[in-house]
Amino acid sequence: MDVTAIIAAAGQGLRMESATRKQYLFLEKVPVLARSLNLFLGHTRVGEVIAVIPPGERGDVQILLQPYCPIERIRLVDGGATRQESVEKGLEAISDQAGLVCIHDAARPLVSPYLLETLLEAAEEWGAAVPVIPLHDTVKQIDREGRVLSTPDREALRLVQTPQVFQKKIIFAAFSHAREHNLKATDDASLVEAMGRPVKTVPGESENLKITSPRDLDLASLLLKGTGL
Repeated sequence: MDVTAIIAAAGQGLRMESATRKQYLFLEKVPVLARSLNLFLGHTRVGEVIAVIPPGERGDVQILLQPYCPIERIRLVDGGATRQESVEKGLEAISDQAGLVCIHDAARPLVSPYLLETLLEAAEEWGAAVPVIPLHDTVKQIDREGRVLSTPDREALRLVQTPQVFQKKIIFAAFSHAREHNLKATDDASLVEAMGRPVKTVPGESENLKITSPRDLDLASLLLKGTGL
């Protein structure tokens, strides 16, 4: 199946404590956004790459990416008020040829090509696939006053990452279902689950951290220095 990648890069990144959006920050001399885009630009099966960016920043993003990416292969699309709205705008820009859709957060710049390939294969078979990692700490469910309500069994819980990969018809149906029922979600697989469709999990990567704070950026830098990338 032909593959389209949508990179969600329209977030404000308020927790970075920086005037610069986190996706525009430099990680070992390369912008975070460029590193995330290059994973897909370098994959032989990905024929279309869409970056969903904050409205009004198209020119700035082109200047930022020009030295690091083949900018002519990237379609820039203005995002919405929420991540879900932004991803939907990316879906609206997809070509008819796409069979699989990868949706990835720009703030995860360290995904390996191996994980991407594993997800593509799983999504072809199952229709939807996401990377997950196990929890190592005990989890508590609490109420609004901070009181413990329960202690879920962590063996049945996982932390989910991106990229998340879907057959095109399934993710389009999921977003349509979400609009009809006014559903909101923080990840795209949740909308597929809401339709009652199965989502296959594959082992994620501990290095696939999401950059949300200055500490995360420092850790990502150390990881890159360790791998030599």
